[in-house]
Amino acid sequence: MRYTLFTVSLMGLLGLLTLPARAQRPLPLDSVLRAVQTRNPALRQYDYRAQAKNAAVAGANTWEPPKVSAGYWMTPYNQRPIKELNNGQGMGMQMVSVEQMLPNPAKQRAKREYLAGQAAVAQADQAASFNQLRAQARTLYYGRVILEKKLKVLDQSQELLDFLLKIAQARYPYNQTTLPSIYQVQARVAMHGNDHAQLYGQLRQATIGLNTLMARDPEAEFAVDTLLPTAFGGPYPDTAALAARRSDVRSLDRSLAVVRLNQAVEASRRRPDFGLRYDHMNGIGATPNQFSAMAMVTIPFAPWAAREYKANTAALGLEARAVQQQRADLLNEAAGRITTLQSDLRVKREQVLNYEKGILPALRKNYQVTLLAYQQNTAQLPAVVEALETWLTTRLQYLDTQYDLMTLHVRYDQELEQ
Repeated sequence: MRYTLFTVSLMGLLGLLTLPARAQRPLPLDSVLRAVQTRNPALRQYDYRAQAKNAAVAGANTWEPPKVSAGYWMTPYNQRPIKELNNGQGMGMQMVSVEQMLPNPAKQRAKREYLAGQAAVAQADQAASFNQLRAQARTLYYGRVILEKKLKVLDQSQELLDFLLKIAQARYPYNQTTLPSIYQVQARVAMHGNDHAQLYGQLRQATIGLNTLMARDPEAEFAVDTLLPTAFGGPYPDTAALAARRSDVRSLDRSLAVVRLNQAVEASRRRPDFGLRYDHMNGIGATPNQFSAMAMVTIPFAPWAAREYKANTAALGLEARAVQQQRADLLNEAAGRITTLQSDLRVKREQVLNYEKGILPALRKNYQVTLLAYQQNTAQLPAVVEALETWLTTRLQYLDTQYDLMTLHVRYDQELEQ
């Protein structure tokens, strides 16, 4: 009867290996990424930066303020001799002057386009920042999924060890197991408690990190979707398609356009500005009332006035060439990283398949055979514990390899922004 009960107990022990997972309502990854995009302060700041640049565009059509002056014009200091000669009437004028410079429309248009281009750079920088935050969120999310799978593996293993410990304690009075073997199982159970605490701490860190990216309460609890994706992006595109995908390349393109627009602003300084001036003079004494109306034009192409904008135009041309080289370097490095990631992905996929098709099934069968031998008193308890621990350690290594594969996919998708 004792062995019959033991056999039933071992069948229940094997049944623990396929316990169904508890149903949950997880927070999908898409919802997490949507919350990061709409709530994260690091992204919202770019909206205000772009709005600020657009608001500054309205000031591009500003004119210089008018100038008004008043005073005496061509009035003698000593009026007494003049009054004696002119029957008591003085000489001179009281003058009021109004002056207004008229801006060159080409200069205003160049400045307006330059300010509008700066807003486009801020928007491109926002897309590049979101690409980085999206990769962080996906890495943390997949990390939580793997950690929960590890905790489930530890829980199953601990249940099996607890069950083995109860059986060993029941068999000890009949000299079917040894006291050191029981202590060994007790030590393994305690070690599992430490491993569980460590993994739970890492899971809390991942949860806090995700809540921080979503601008939520860091302690807020939520479940994750434990189904990992199996389909990923396509192969490496050509250079033109890669440049069209990457927001950091688009940011450099827009920065290059802004440099060109700034160069156009400097070049527009060679165009003249115009002005109007009107003077009205009230005569003193016998002096008649007079006026003066004048048109003015600047001469910016004079050699002593043209040095600055010519130097700035040349400097901005060199700056544009530097941005072009920076863009080429970025694409060159991205192509190298993508090729390396493709190679690493092939290796990790092969390793994951080896775990799934060869290593884990063999170790599971080894544990089952050793357990059956222990049931038939042809194997000792340490051999069963060792087989269980080997299977457990390999399952955790498999999950680590799976996490490495997911992080490689995240980095690959980050490079392609998909």
